[in-house]
Amino acid sequence: MRKEAPDITLWHAPNLQAELLRARFVDFSYDVHTHDTACFALLTRGAIRIRMRGAEFVARAGDLYAIDADQPHAGWPVDSDGWQQRTLYVDLNYLRSLVRDEDVVRGISVAGPLIRDQALAALFYEMHNCSQLQTADAASALYCEEVYLKFAARLFDHHVRDADAPSVVGKESHAIRLAQEYLDQHLGRQVHLQDIAEVAGLPAFQLFRAFERATGMTPHAYQRQARVRVARSLIRLNHSLADVSAATGFSDQAHLTRWFRRIMGVTPGAYRSAMVAR
Repeated sequence: MRKEAPDITLWHAPNLQAELLRARFVDFSYDVHTHDTACFALLTRGAIRIRMRGAEFVARAGDLYAIDADQPHAGWPVDSDGWQQRTLYVDLNYLRSLVRDEDVVRGISVAGPLIRDQALAALFYEMHNCSQLQTADAASALYCEEVYLKFAARLFDHHVRDADAPSVVGKESHAIRLAQEYLDQHLGRQVHLQDIAEVAGLPAFQLFRAFERATGMTPHAYQRQARVRVARSLIRLNHSLADVSAATGFSDQAHLTRWFRRIMGVTPGAYRSAMVAR
């Protein structure tokens, strides 16, 4: 049976400093991935099973699930009906700056992953829908920004906390940072676990276990994620997809498209159309 393609609308909202997505997914699963911003997704129909923080949970219509930046997670449909969602990708500190005057003293984190707050969900939906209408010049930018402020205010009043302390400290923490830097700097090359271990200064197996425990991903999954992140940046700068593939270490454009879609939910071409259009 032929799989049903996702129905996706993606756009960039400069006035909100955010990217937004409205989508219906049926025969689709998100691979383990992270975002470089916080991610808020309101389920408007169906249900999705999500794995993160070593556990699984189900988000259903009306639930808002919130995922911090750099938090690994994966998702797949609960049944054959799939799910529909509206998603906001935004820097949490930017949202904070809209509603708080004091300087940031420590890291902050969303008290998710599931937020069951009908008032917050209603503000989210109104803001998201208004932003989509703005792409067709059918809504007031001022009204949309006011609702955005109300959403941010309620979020920070009720659902934001101090960030958790790192789970890995000392020598291993430093080694993981070195390993991440090495992977980030060698996206276009084939690398080996022993190469990373030598740079990090730990035996390969110790590094592998510490890396996965601290980041929630293996070094290979982290490398793939880093390649997609850089690909997004290059696509926003309007580089050709062939050049993006070569620069980020994917074997060809088809390889880029396959992993980009598994992580982002959309193809590189669709992402380019949404970003360049704005």
